Amino acid sequence: MKTPLLLDVKRLAVHDGPGIRTTFHVKGCPLRCLWCHNPESQSPERQIARFRHLCRHCAKCAMDEATCPGRAFKVYGREWTIPDIVAKALEDKAFYDDSGGGVTISGGEPLFFPEWTAALLRALKDAGLHVCLDTSLFASPAVVDSLLPLVDMWLPDLKADSDELHRRCTGVSNAPIKENLARLAAAGANLEVRCLSVPGLTDGADLAARHDFLRSLGIPDTAVVDLAYHDMARSKYLALGMRDTMPSL
Repeated sequence: MKTPLLLDVKRLAVHDGPGIRTTFHVKGCPLRCLWCHNPESQSPERQIARFRHLCRHCAKCAMDEATCPGRAFKVYGREWTIPDIVAKALEDKAFYDDSGGGVTISGGEPLFFPEWTAALLRALKDAGLHVCLDTSLFASPAVVDSLLPLVDMWLPDLKADSDELHRRCTGVSNAPIKENLARLAAAGANLEVRCLSVPGLTDGADLAARHDFLRSLGIPDTAVVDLAYHDMARSKYLALGMRDTMPSL
């Protein structure tokens, strides 16, 4: 079983499914979206970012997040066990119970680690927690089918309707994504589909085509959320030494 590093934990999250939630972000994703606002989530390996505008150019730099006086260094990717994650999630169970919330597993891409994700979801369900899965759905149908009993709400992205545009903007085909959306809709899964609108790329006609496709699957407009694009992640690309691919506004 391939075990991912954990990228981030966000407690008291309110935009990752219903109610108050704790969101766990895994590190590693098979897509390379031009507009990715979390470039640190792409590689499954541990990374150290150096934010140059915070660097004090110390004579003896330890490149250590914990001791850097300017907080210029950030470590992306830490080892967590499934019991550790469940224990952290249970710390805020009172908030989930009061708000109808729970736990969201996000990325990166959780389905990049299908066996581990299934084991984690099963452990969270055994702990009595409501579980959302934030995913691109770029995975085999068998993986998606296997997770149906373990996911209370799916939060998939549909990044482009045109396969050519999807390949150009993400590096992969959207054929498996559309197939998995169809499978989830046919199974009556609880869905909230996110559609990012990137000016000059995935707005206008492509956004309208995505809505039409989702309606053709029987997914109501009330289960579709349009998201506005922002390019506020450029400093992360620079800090990680990655090529900035974000479209300009």
